[in-house]
Amino acid sequence: MPSITQNIPNNSSLARLIRQEVKSRVKATQRMMSEKEKVWRSAEETVLAYLPERDVDALRRESREGGLPQYTTIQIPYTYAVLMSAHTYFTSVFMGRSPVFQFSARHGEPAQAVQAIEALHDYQTLCGQLLGPLYTWLYDVGKFGVGIVGNYWEDRFENITQITQIPEIDILGTPTGKMLKERTTQRAKTYSGNKLYNIQPWDFIFDVRFPIRDMQKGEYAGVRRKLSWNEIKRRESQGYYMNLEFLNRSNSFDSQRIDAGSDQLLRPEDSTAYMATEPTGLELEHPQEVEMYELCVELIPKEWKLGKSDYPEKWIFTVTSDYSVLMGAQPHGAYHCKFPYQVITMEPEGYGLIPRGIPQTLEPIQQTIDWLVNSHFYNVRAALNNKVLVDPSRVVMKDVLNPLPGGVIRLKPEAYGTDPQLAVRQLNVMDVTRTHLADLQMMYGMGERTVGVNDQIMGMLATGGRKTATEVRTSTSFGVNRLKTVSEYFSATAFDPLSQMLLQNTQQYYDGEQKYKIAGDLTNTAGQQFMMVNPETIIGFYDFVPIDGSLPIDRFAQASLWKELMMQVRQMPDVALQYDFARMFEWVAQLAGMKNITQFKVQVAPDQALLQQAKLGNMVPLGGGRPSRSAGPSGGSPGGAVNPKQTSGMGPVL
Repeated sequence: MPSITQNIPNNSSLARLIRQEVKSRVKATQRMMSEKEKVWRSAEETVLAYLPERDVDALRRESREGGLPQYTTIQIPYTYAVLMSAHTYFTSVFMGRSPVFQFSARHGEPAQAVQAIEALHDYQTLCGQLLGPLYTWLYDVGKFGVGIVGNYWEDRFENITQITQIPEIDILGTPTGKMLKERTTQRAKTYSGNKLYNIQPWDFIFDVRFPIRDMQKGEYAGVRRKLSWNEIKRRESQGYYMNLEFLNRSNSFDSQRIDAGSDQLLRPEDSTAYMATEPTGLELEHPQEVEMYELCVELIPKEWKLGKSDYPEKWIFTVTSDYSVLMGAQPHGAYHCKFPYQVITMEPEGYGLIPRGIPQTLEPIQQTIDWLVNSHFYNVRAALNNKVLVDPSRVVMKDVLNPLPGGVIRLKPEAYGTDPQLAVRQLNVMDVTRTHLADLQMMYGMGERTVGVNDQIMGMLATGGRKTATEVRTSTSFGVNRLKTVSEYFSATAFDPLSQMLLQNTQQYYDGEQKYKIAGDLTNTAGQQFMMVNPETIIGFYDFVPIDGSLPIDRFAQASLWKELMMQVRQMPDVALQYDFARMFEWVAQLAGMKNITQFKVQVAPDQALLQQAKLGNMVPLGGGRPSRSAGPSGGSPGGAVNPKQTSGMGPVL
């Protein structure tokens, strides 16, 4: 199991040293990342299609709420559409294969070992709920330019408490006839495997002397996170946390730390705000939730007074966000010898601290699109609102200023009998922004060339004319070269290191023996569907099967191709005799999506089983038999089976 904490009293000099060293590293990262946090906030608001309300917009909003029609400024969700299209492509590439993490033997390990590795990781992916963090991981890299996930091994135990009734027994051991209620509690292991969790970029702490892509080369890496008190107590019982008696409500949060994300995104409420408005009635001294820094530092134990070794090794320290309580100090102890975090970056930038995301790249185009659309709407609204020249001395101005339709403009008494056109004249207003819609298409084209997401990737077909089935099916397969290269970069720099981290954690900490379902597509045709997995079966060295960045194969098109091949092979007996057409039919059917085709397969029993059933009288041989001695006058059926009773006047029974 993972290494437990070393007991260090919170008021000792060693604890104060560790808290100070953690604080200095956290502050160094925060100073460097303060400007980048503004960019991330802007990116989040752009994806939300949010525009800060200006003073003039506030006045217009008040006018609209008062019943006076007024226009407003909007943001076109173009960046959001591009981001979600790219995210759909990435998830289709990486999550479209089964299992998600596939491996190959490096030094000639047997195929059964590879199957055991993939079966165990498929179990962890599904039961450990790794897919959700992976989807968010790919979403964060598009939105912020960087995505971070944390990894740890979890042996989760839960207490199961029941109240049951048992018979009452007297001192002599005789039941009294009464029932007593008894509460029983048992602890059960509910999960054992890898876990992933997402980290917001502004919560990630890393050595800023290196680009975030190379954070594994730095001296430290960590995360600011919040844990509930129940989760903290679970980890204390497993030996990971200490000094919990020093925690109280006053030091549960860093009051000076402000989230860098957009305040337009509704975030979970912390327990401090919750307890301030909704008192629970429980007199609790401990906090309901604790904010902390978990920092993994590569250090020399002799210098940090943690041992006598003078060779660098990794330790994990857990300190409250106000740096007042040291909650954990343990050696990392993982075989992969890496920081337990994995970073994915949008651009193959090897020198900048943090690459750009899609919103930052499209910011000039997004602003131009917003201006083109809003200015066009402003001009259209101005054209719809009649502009007139008015002589205030001849007309009632109250009628002119009335915004309601169908109004009447009255002349003043002194203007009676004069030409009304001399008092009020409408001006001709032209739409000078008519070409903005054409310019809008030009800006869309620039955006496509910038990030490589065009209409075909968005699933939109070219307008005009009828479309063939092949054109519809492959509408998203054109123009993917840019995203294909990005996906290959993700595979090499992010998914490959993460898979090795998951694999080596499994080889180090997995200590059970369990039967798992063999992972992969079309496993029903592979014969054996389950296999026993234990620590001995997963020993060895394995490589992550890289992803080439192309979209998954269209299975319907592949099944159609197989259908044509099978029809052609029927006309070539020499070729047909070399293949098992029954297995091929079953494989093609499942390829087309028929998951339950195997339940209709005829199960042929062995000859010995048939003979045994015949001896028991449960089976009768077909053909060639003589009438049974027990048959009536009408005789017996072939093989000795007795005919049913003859019904009078109905003729012989066939």
